[in-house]
Order: sequence, then structure tokens, then C-alpha cells
Amino acid sequence: MLPKLRCLVVGIPDAVFPEGSIRPDEAEVIAFDQLRDRLALALTLELVVAPLFCEDFDALEIIEVLGGASFRGVLRIAAPKLPNRQIVLRELRGHAVRQGITLELVEQD
Repeated sequence: MLPKLRCLVVGIPDAVFPEGSIRPDEAEVIAFDQLRDRLALALTLELVVAPLFCEDFDALEIIEVLGGASFRGVLRIAAPKLPNRQIVLRELRGHAVRQGITLELVEQD
């Protein structure tokens, strides 16, 4: 039986999963250019984690790709400390809700 992928981390190559938080076969770290192919195979996917922006993509692009693949789980965006978190959150959630995606914004300390 194939593992049930529950968590996908996109564009954060050094991501680690705290021990006991998720089984290793239920999580994967990938590059943005692998996202479309991986989503087609991940019917059990519940959570996608991605940065607000990086060299290859930004959060709005992730939202569009996920929505186009009919992902209806949680997208958790990791961001640096923002000067006005509410403005960024409002814009991202506006795009996510149109795609049927629940969005969380987590700022790093």
C-alpha cells in the first residue's frame, strides 16, 4: 500500500518535522517546480507549507497552483516578521478563499 501523504513543504529545502508530529512517510519536502506533478498523486494531502516569497515563487503563485489542482486543505505560509501582518493576511486570504483553501500565516520571530 502506498503511503498517505498528509503534509507537503514547498520551497523550504531545510524543513524538518518535529519528532512525533507526523510520520516520515506522510510528509515530503519538494521544490516549486515539482508541485503540480506531486499534487496529482496526493489525494490524502491535508497541509501545504510554503514561504511567503522566495527566489522561485511567492504565496500567490502557490495559491493559484493549489486551487487549480482542487486542493481544499490548509495552506500555511511562513513569513518573516511583517510590518503590517493584517494587510498581507487579508490579501492572501482573499485569493485563497476564492480557491477554496484555508490559509494560515505564521511569522518567524
